[in-house]
Amino acid sequence: MSKVPEHLGSLTLGRQVGVGRHCQVWEAVDTASGQRVAVKAVVPEMARDTGQRRLLKHELDVARHLDHPAIIRIDRFSTAGGLPHLVMELYPHANLKKQITAGVDEIAPRLHRIVTQVAWALDHMHGRGWVHRDVKPDNVLASVDGEVKLIDLAIAARKPGMIRRLLGVKAPAQGSPSYIAPEQIRGLPVDPRSDIYSLGCTLFELLTGMPPFTASTTEDLYQKHLAATPPAVEAFNRNATVSVSKLIRQMLAKKPADRPPSMKAVVQQIGAIKFLSRVGG
Repeated sequence: MSKVPEHLGSLTLGRQVGVGRHCQVWEAVDTASGQRVAVKAVVPEMARDTGQRRLLKHELDVARHLDHPAIIRIDRFSTAGGLPHLVMELYPHANLKKQITAGVDEIAPRLHRIVTQVAWALDHMHGRGWVHRDVKPDNVLASVDGEVKLIDLAIAARKPGMIRRLLGVKAPAQGSPSYIAPEQIRGLPVDPRSDIYSLGCTLFELLTGMPPFTASTTEDLYQKHLAATPPAVEAFNRNATVSVSKLIRQMLAKKPADRPPSMKAVVQQIGAIKFLSRVGG
């Protein structure tokens, strides 16, 4: 994968902070304004790919419908040097996936605050008519104080209307295999309860260091999401409370109707329980 050029118009790129299959994310300085920003740029090999350009423009469109302190702000879409890119708010903290590799005990003192903030951010998205569809530790940046930014709105989708819900119109499965809800695998219409499932997978990983289901192939992983009983979180973390184990099981219900009815309901449950019997010590 080729490196994005050091200069994109008025942007001078510095440290690389993220990388995906088709995009790189960099810290940068906008010399026109003097501001430090983040830049999400399509890699040179994909510069002419209209699909990647469309995803970036879609991400900007979604962001313009949102206004929440725990959701990354995206300022503009631009093209320079032939490379489409987004210019967005810089939040210079590692994502939760990277932080998990240092051990879940390091996250434990902030865990309740982190999950609460992510849930409120998703509730805001749902209230504005959007489903994120890719909730996972990689897509949450978190500070040492537990402040978060939900990122990567590229595959966010409008909540389905009544006709699509009634018809059950199918669509290609989209989402990350370790965190994807059963209805997303089946290509069925998604709603906020799909994000609840993915947040349940994320919470499981924040407590145990691994997602609830693992497999050697994507197909086997999908089958586990569709049919396997999630393991008990306390089997991997004896410090996890009975209350959080019960909440995770409910969030990971195979049928959306068996999950909490809304992200607001999840927030209420989170506020009423402890995740860990003890923190520190």
